[in-house]
Order: sequence, then C-alpha cells, then structure tokens
Amino acid sequence: MWTNIIGQSRVKDILGNIFKSEKISHSYIFYGNEGTGKDAAAIEFAKLLNCDNPVNGNEACDKCKNCLEISSFRSPLFRFVTALPTSKSDSDEDSNPLEKLDKEDFTNYLNEIEYKTLDKYHKISIPRANDIRISSIRQIKKEIYLTGKTGKKKVFVISKCDMMNPNSANSLLKILEEPPKDSILLLTTSRLNSLLPTIIGRCQKIKFGSIEKSLIRDYIERRTENLSKEEADFFAELSDGSIIKCNEILDNNFLGLREKVTDILASIITNQNLKLGSEIDFITGKKDKERMKQFLMLLGIWFRDITAYSSGSTDLIINKDKAERIKKFAGNFHSENYQIINKIEEAIKDIDSNIFPELIFYNLSYSIKSLIEKRN
Repeated sequence: MWTNIIGQSRVKDILGNIFKSEKISHSYIFYGNEGTGKDAAAIEFAKLLNCDNPVNGNEACDKCKNCLEISSFRSPLFRFVTALPTSKSDSDEDSNPLEKLDKEDFTNYLNEIEYKTLDKYHKISIPRANDIRISSIRQIKKEIYLTGKTGKKKVFVISKCDMMNPNSANSLLKILEEPPKDSILLLTTSRLNSLLPTIIGRCQKIKFGSIEKSLIRDYIERRTENLSKEEADFFAELSDGSIIKCNEILDNNFLGLREKVTDILASIITNQNLKLGSEIDFITGKKDKERMKQFLMLLGIWFRDITAYSSGSTDLIINKDKAERIKKFAGNFHSENYQIINKIEEAIKDIDSNIFPELIFYNLSYSIKSLIEKRN
C-alpha cells in the first residue's frame, strides 16, 4: 500500500493516476537523491500492477498472493536487478550471472536481498559489486519477451541503474528500442545525468524529492527509544531528507561521535597535544573511512552552527541541544568559520584519496588552531 512509502505524496498521486488511467508506459526512470524511496516505490508499483484486489482504486492490497510474492522477491512476475561482483568465470556473459558467483559472493547477495525484502529502504552493499553487468541485462532480455500471465505485468526493477557499464547500457537500450507488450522496466537512480541520453529519452521520468523533516523525525521516533526531542531533531536535520542517511546515523553512534568533536576542539584550543593525539587515534584507529568522514561532517556542522549563532540566525542551528556550548564558544573565541569549513571539506576529499588519515587529522587540527583566537 502507498502507506509503505514515506512521504512522496506527489509521486504516489502520479503512479496511482497512471494505474487508474491504464496508460502505462513500457519504462520509467525514478530519480532523485539517495534514500528518498525510489526502490520502495518501484516495488510498490509492481505490486499494484499485479494486485488481485486493489484498494481504493489505486493501491496494492498487500494481502493477495501476487502482492506477497512480489514483496518477498519470489514472484515470476518480478525481477530485482542490482550490481554484482565480477565472478572468476565471467567469460560466458549469456548465462545467469547469479550462477557464476562464488559461494561467498552468492551468500552476500542473498543476505542483502533478504534485508531488502524486509526493509525496502535498505541500501544494498555487496563487496566488489562495482557495476551492473551485461549478463544481468541479457538475463532480463531472455525473460522480458516471454508470454506471462494474462492481464498481469512482468516488472523488472534495475536498482541504481547508473551503475551499468557501457556494454550493459547499450544492451538495455536495445530492449527499450523494442519494448515488450506485457512487461515494464523500472529504473532507479540518484545520478540521472550519468545515464545515456538515449536511455533517458526512451523512459518516462518521475522525480523523487527529499523527504520532509517532520516525516524523518516520525520515522526516527518509531525506530528508536529514549531519544530526547532535541536529539531526534538533530538526527532529522543530519538525515537531509534521506531514509538511507537516517539509518546510517541511527546505526552508528553519532551522539558519541559528536562528543568527540567537542573533545578534539577542547584539546586543540588548550594545546593538550597528548590528549589530541589520543582523540585522533580513536577516530582513525579502525581505518574506517566512513566513520572518519562522519566525524568531519559533524565537525563542519559545529562551525556552521557557530556561524549561524554569530549572525543571529539561531533557528538555523542544527545542534540545538548544544546551543549553550555553541554560545559559550562564540563568546570566548573568534574563529574564521568559512576557512575552517573549507579545510574540513578538503580533509574529507583527502580521506577518499587514501592519504594517511592520521596526517590528515593532525594537519587539520593545526590549521583549525591557527584560525581560532581567544577574545579579550
């Protein structure tokens, strides 16, 4: 049912009206920022197109055999295609790509697909799955022209279709040039401009906007317990309209990581170099790039909040539960916030460039120190 999709009322209306009009295109691109529900809506639309007992004229019932089978990815009417690791025996591109995965890769794939069936907003992450292979598209081609059930639609969802390599994209284009009668392709992407213009031109496009902060906050409150209103607001702000970002925040100790921001700043300001070294070791010790970038993001937000406070725009402060500490910092120190934020953004890029992380953090600390002065 459309209640399974968070927000996106405009998209729901569009898809519901398409279903009621019976003017269904052979292919659609769902595009928008990551975590806005593109895959979830594609799965929901597949259910609606094949539902035996639609509700309210344009909603899947979530109870019939077809709805349940599609939701669990076990329906002959539904295929979900995603990036896969390159197999050791990848010479025969016409065979089923799943059959060529080694045991570990296949287990990882099954686990991620299982998570996706349980949470349609789950971000599939399979090690070394760098592209959607041509064998996956050729498998679609084998199935898409076969005669299906009368009155039903075979639906093929290609998730993160921008991960298609050139051969895969050209193979898909051939399908789009000769669209099948009773099958539909649903492509999802957060990088529309990475697709071939010829593919974009042959699909109907539906844009997904960011999810409203209030709905993200409601989602957070349903998922977690013992969070204060201020902390829930903080997480909702950080989520930036994305359920995927929100889940990453909730699944990591962001509140603890935020405390490290103030710990490191205190060490920098008071010249406690041994303590600073210990704090940097804590952040970089596991060589976890995402964790390091998350810390730097929180550090950047701290200085943005100081800028907001200093300019009188207190409503723009994200760390609202830390407003007193921000006020105290701004009262005691003058900081070149824009320069500091630029240094932090450079450090984030350096993390991705595989530069020695401890060196990045020490250099950043010294740069921040030079851009902060104690007020008289």
